[in-house]
Amino acid sequence: MLTILLLVFVGLLLIGVPIGLAMLGSAMLVIGIEGIPLSVVAQRVATGVQSFPLLAIPLFTLAGALMNESGISERLFGFTRAFVGHIRGGLAQTAIVGNVFLSGITGSSVADCAATSRLFVPQLVKAGYGRGFAAAVCAAAATLGPIIPPSILMVIYAWQANVSLGDLFIAGLIPGVVMAGTMMAAISWVAHKRGFPKDERFSGVRLWQEFRRAFWALAMPVLILVGFRMGVFTATEIAAVAAAYAFVVGLVIYRTLSFAKLPAILLATAKETATILVIAACAAPFGWILGIEEAPQKVTALLTSITSEPWAILLILNLVLLVAGMFMETLAIMIILVPILLPLLNAVQIDLVHFGIVLLVNLVIAQVTPPVGVLMFVASAVSRTHLGQIAREIWLFVGALVAALAVITYLPELSLWLPQVLNR
Repeated sequence: MLTILLLVFVGLLLIGVPIGLAMLGSAMLVIGIEGIPLSVVAQRVATGVQSFPLLAIPLFTLAGALMNESGISERLFGFTRAFVGHIRGGLAQTAIVGNVFLSGITGSSVADCAATSRLFVPQLVKAGYGRGFAAAVCAAAATLGPIIPPSILMVIYAWQANVSLGDLFIAGLIPGVVMAGTMMAAISWVAHKRGFPKDERFSGVRLWQEFRRAFWALAMPVLILVGFRMGVFTATEIAAVAAAYAFVVGLVIYRTLSFAKLPAILLATAKETATILVIAACAAPFGWILGIEEAPQKVTALLTSITSEPWAILLILNLVLLVAGMFMETLAIMIILVPILLPLLNAVQIDLVHFGIVLLVNLVIAQVTPPVGVLMFVASAVSRTHLGQIAREIWLFVGALVAALAVITYLPELSLWLPQVLNR
């Protein structure tokens, strides 16, 4: 039955059926063949989204939408431009560093990509950067969104793997900086090779002025992390606080948000949340079938028969995830594979928090890898750049991110040191 399940699932994907419906349809077929009442499907679909931590998803999505609509991203990028714009290729470097801060607000790579592309591609093209390179920079920079907290994907992984969301949030900070560093190094190399211009000279006065403009935006990630660390808020509560904070900052402090914009913001939030939760709901009966067919045990037995060395297991999983990410949607990969891999990870004693970060880095690399790289499509649509132009330039950043992945995979301390220190 496991073979039938997977063949039908792949077949439905190949004919263009959405990932959620493909999982639900293949599960229903197997359940029907097994003679199990179809009411089980409805039960599993309902229980698949009955989890309190999942409430953080719409709230973080709403917070990000409010911050973007309030023009927060422009203030953050103004501050980072004053900080790194003076180095060669500084305008492109600004997109990377700006997304380090922006990621601490939205938690969404797609939202970050749209905001960055809208703001930076015209400026980069005007400054003499190629349009394809400009859009590729914006797409690559947005990969930091799910790694630097808060992160919607972290919420889902913590729910699946039953690990501390607070530890996962903190664990993503240093790996996020490593990813930003490798991408900045790649930009620096290209900037010197192609003779990209420097921005304005560094000015302490300008930096202070931009810091004051962006202060309330910069304070939000601090609020989130301090709230978690002090135990003031749970994951769901901090998401609600973040949404309320974004609303007050946009409406009262910056005065760039109005009540007239709220219906459109709420509708966009509802659509994005519904997409995520529908996939999660449809994956529940699919995962149940995988469980009763003992797919996790079979995968564990197969890989441990090849090797029991954690480093080799991680190498195999990285290769599988990178290839799968080229053809499957990010959320679907996580929902399908995490329950299957948990017994294997426990068997070879790989820390689940560390693997969570490794998994997420693989998934964000998939978002900029053809042919299904969603961030490439977002950057293309927002900046009106031909997809082929972006595809030619994106491989530089894919290489930089793969290098970061290798470092993060085989230096688990980068992910685990900070949570261990803060939990003492």
